[in-house]
Amino acid sequence: MKKLLSVLLTLAALSAALCVPAAAEEAKEAPETAPAFVRVWGKVSPWEGKGIYLKNDSGDGSLNEVVVHVGEKTPAVDASTGLPLDLKAVKEGDTLYVWTGPAMALSMPPQVSALTVVGNVPADAAAPEFCEIAGRAVSPAPGGKGSAKLPLTGGGELEVTDKTAYSPWLTKQIVGMDDLVPGTRVLVWKDKDGAAEKVQMLPSVYRGYVTALATMHDVRVAVNGGFDAEWDQETPQFSAKRTESGVMAPIRAIAEAAGYTVSWDKNRGAVVYDENTEVVFYVWPGDNVLWTPELGEMTLSAPCLKEGGTTYLPLEELCRYLNLYLARG
Repeated sequence: MKKLLSVLLTLAALSAALCVPAAAEEAKEAPETAPAFVRVWGKVSPWEGKGIYLKNDSGDGSLNEVVVHVGEKTPAVDASTGLPLDLKAVKEGDTLYVWTGPAMALSMPPQVSALTVVGNVPADAAAPEFCEIAGRAVSPAPGGKGSAKLPLTGGGELEVTDKTAYSPWLTKQIVGMDDLVPGTRVLVWKDKDGAAEKVQMLPSVYRGYVTALATMHDVRVAVNGGFDAEWDQETPQFSAKRTESGVMAPIRAIAEAAGYTVSWDKNRGAVVYDENTEVVFYVWPGDNVLWTPELGEMTLSAPCLKEGGTTYLPLEELCRYLNLYLARG
């Protein structure tokens, strides 16, 4: 029990050395006492079970032992080259850095699912940082033309300059600062001043993103865009409703703008389908639950609302079940 308590206290304190990212299933910021994502690192050690067993004897406050499970689509990055790291070639004694969510099996040692793995960090260099973009640039950054600071999920900012180099993941696509849209996950190598020297784009985990803007009369919601003048004509925008329970967003408008199909079923209510005509979820007006194929019935923070022929769900939960990142600000 002493060891288990120590692990839990360590997790609560883990916020250091990270541009703290958000959980894929949650668009809102995590509480300060429970970081949305944490970094663990250590040397690969012998282990008879499944996964990679890391031990850390540095005493820097990180978990000193953890078993990491790496999925088939989890990016594993060579810190020296930015190319894929061959985990099959990783051997005992090699050091790995892993970013994971707060959930872990309370076994001994604790077990986690990796979101990103980084290895082959040069001895004279710092490991890159894992960040998730929370919104568009909030202010110019010092350092020259093209510099900007972007807010990060969980707090903090990422500073990019005209000297920042960008690279895609497993494609030949040309990427740059304009590709740092809300929900984008990246690895960042920083210079001595803390600005991004190199940004490695990681595979997207979201279908898109939603930006909300409160006005005097309602809340405007944009899908895959913002509210700058030059975007007014090309970004789908819709009106959401303010209620005592919070912001309620139109299901059909947002889902269709994100590429889903929505229909009405007399037995199930509003039904959302993906591009393969598979059901994503359905919900009946007045009910405070919706149904998904993977999770079954899920309780909502406010009942589904139907008004004037339009069906609404709480904005945050609609984004969650449509796998859309809800941008900050």
